[in-house]
Amino acid sequence: MIRLKEAFSDMAETLRRVFQDPPSRGVPVAFPDPGQGSVVVLGVSAREVPYRFVLSSKSSPLLPAPVLGTGQVLFQAALLTEDSWNRWASGAKACEMPVFKVGGCARVGVPPLPRSAPVRQAEISSFRVSSRALRNRFDAPSVRGGAPAFPSPAARQALNLVLGLPIAISGQSFQSLPKAIGMRYTLQLVRASGENIRNLEILGVYSIPKKGVKGLRHDPKTGRILLDLGAEASGAPRAPFILARKKDDRSYVSSFAED
Repeated sequence: MIRLKEAFSDMAETLRRVFQDPPSRGVPVAFPDPGQGSVVVLGVSAREVPYRFVLSSKSSPLLPAPVLGTGQVLFQAALLTEDSWNRWASGAKACEMPVFKVGGCARVGVPPLPRSAPVRQAEISSFRVSSRALRNRFDAPSVRGGAPAFPSPAARQALNLVLGLPIAISGQSFQSLPKAIGMRYTLQLVRASGENIRNLEILGVYSIPKKGVKGLRHDPKTGRILLDLGAEASGAPRAPFILARKKDDRSYVSSFAED
């Protein structure tokens, strides 16, 4: 009997350690204030172009006046004779060239070539290098001073604008959780939804505010959820949110994990 009591006490202690609450810490999440600006509206101006058409009339003579004139036309006849062929036949000379006469040209002799070519000797002078000195100095660089202080930041209240935008929250994979915590979350999801655990596919565990959640959408590509938050979500505590999907009709089932 004593051994049975010790066994039950050990089992109770084991169950108490398995289902105890995991340690958690709260992390404040602050969103930066968005900036605002204005766009200059383009203006259009119209101008009148000084285009003017001026009409003018002119007269020109289309039919010129005819002019009649008389001139003297005389035909004259001339008789020309050519006796050059008769002179050529009598032994005339067309052109005499005294340059090409025999004996009129002087003989030109070719001088004999020398037996050895003369050589000219010359001394090669040494190379000389000239240098120049530059006395130009480099100017000292100019120094400019500036105040290193940063301008004071401007603060604006735009909480309504930030809360109106959807916020993406990444979740934790259900397979990475410890077995005891995963079993606890599974029992709470089955108790809240009333579905069979074999028909559910747990997508992840997300830390979202308990209040102020207006809408929720799941992104299957990234595994994140998009939340539409209201004013009540500001300062509301966060809790683990379990999201699952049915295998038969592909609908979503969710539940908050109890403390």
